[in-house]
Amino acid sequence: MRGANTLRLLLSAGAQRLAAAQAGATVSSSAAWLSGSASTSNSLAAAATQLQAMHRRGFTSSRTSAAAAAQAQVSGDVSAVVAEVDALLSRGGAGPKDIADAAMALAYLQARSDRRVWGKLFEAAAAAKADFDAASLTSFLWAANTAGVGHFKTLYELAGPAAKLLPSLSPAQLATVVEALGAAGVNDTELLKAVSGRVVSKAGEFSASQLAKVLGGFAAAGVPDVALTKAVLAALGGKAGGDASAKDVSQVLWALAKAGRADASVLPAMSKALGAKLSPGDAPQDLLAGLWGLAQLGAKADAGMLSKAAGVIKAAVGELSTEQQVYAAWSFALLGQADKDLYSSLFNAIGAAVTSAPDCVPVPLLGCLAEAQLLVADKLGAQAPKLPAQVLNYALSMHGVVGDAAKLKSGSAGAAFRAEVAEATARATGARYKPEIAAAVAALPKVTADGLPVEMAVEALKVAVLPLDEASLSSSTPRVPLGPVLARAELLRARGYTPAIVSAPEFNAQPDATAKAKFVLAAIKAAGVNVNAQEKKLNEPFDPYAD
Repeated sequence: MRGANTLRLLLSAGAQRLAAAQAGATVSSSAAWLSGSASTSNSLAAAATQLQAMHRRGFTSSRTSAAAAAQAQVSGDVSAVVAEVDALLSRGGAGPKDIADAAMALAYLQARSDRRVWGKLFEAAAAAKADFDAASLTSFLWAANTAGVGHFKTLYELAGPAAKLLPSLSPAQLATVVEALGAAGVNDTELLKAVSGRVVSKAGEFSASQLAKVLGGFAAAGVPDVALTKAVLAALGGKAGGDASAKDVSQVLWALAKAGRADASVLPAMSKALGAKLSPGDAPQDLLAGLWGLAQLGAKADAGMLSKAAGVIKAAVGELSTEQQVYAAWSFALLGQADKDLYSSLFNAIGAAVTSAPDCVPVPLLGCLAEAQLLVADKLGAQAPKLPAQVLNYALSMHGVVGDAAKLKSGSAGAAFRAEVAEATARATGARYKPEIAAAVAALPKVTADGLPVEMAVEALKVAVLPLDEASLSSSTPRVPLGPVLARAELLRARGYTPAIVSAPEFNAQPDATAKAKFVLAAIKAAGVNVNAQEKKLNEPFDPYAD
């Protein structure tokens, strides 16, 4: 086929660089930090979608995606190549090699805007899925991932051929396939189970970059695998760790955060490793993923790493999207970085963007922005850089919306848990009769002078009870509060409240209402508050029918 031959001549200029890209030596994949899926529309040509930067805690950007393609880019007329690909696909009969070549040509030339042609590519890939070999499947998935485009239904269907080809995939090919499918949200059980078994049993065959890609792919697909995680961490703690780049460390930290694994024996070492591996050539988006991972897990970051990272982000604020700038501000604030110039740069950029287009940041991130500003103000005092007043007020109002949405999302079980904690708090602090309990529960919600809502405030003790459901706790043992909870606790502490954490697993294990009230009181006492009077009253016999 003439079109296929033309494309192969074009591709020959970048073939060697592609091998390096698939090996993961220096490439930042366009979707390395994505966990969303593309559209599932039945019309492939209409539904081939560009994967959105920062989607569901993603940290990629145009620079990151461009970096991947730049490793194997070739010169050429983009419009001519797109036309050639279109003609090739329109004639029909394109095989897996032709499809992979066409996808790589578009990826090399960073031509991802023509959704119609990409749609034809995915349509052809779906038709030829049974004929893909290891090389063509890996190349096609790498190209789609690097270009930042996808069609979930097609990519999900390619998981079957990937599972059959698994024994013939090299470690580099396997890592590329898992990362690309994970970025598209594909969580095929058969494939991932087989991948996990191979990596766990033969982790020594994989490089640090390949291990990071596999773990990142699992995390992006929303599939936590404890055995795989332990095997990857063990390998990175040994020989493979010496070859890890800052991007690899960041990808692992991001994956751990997605899985909620706050392992105190691992995070400090990884924080130091991130600082040691960080170099001026690293993409700030990759670094940001690692910073977010540390903050989300509530880790104590290495001071040297934080200082070095602040310099990198400060110099690259203009390269970050507004969403990425918000993540940076929240992460640095929670990790305790006190760099006035850093926050000034971030808040100035964010303030200008939100003032110009209030919908440029998703509502959940506006909640993070409000927390970031308050944390920075608490830490730096009068010298703290500030968002424009209207932006802060907008963010604070959305912070409340995010909190209300989280309660609704937790469903009836979450609502029942919170209601029981509120009642137990009322009982723990002296309420006995049902009218007293109802009145005490109604009096718990408060709002601070600067607009921060407090769900359960015991004003007499100046305590804020924080009910934590399963999602707010780490998945690893011991189960500890995650970063968002620590941010909330820090904000409350700065406003004079002592945070008292009540976790759902332990609270729900209490046998009755009295035991639950004692549990809440014990949590308040553990926070450092004197509750002798409350303990005495709670332990006194109570007869609801007495005069």
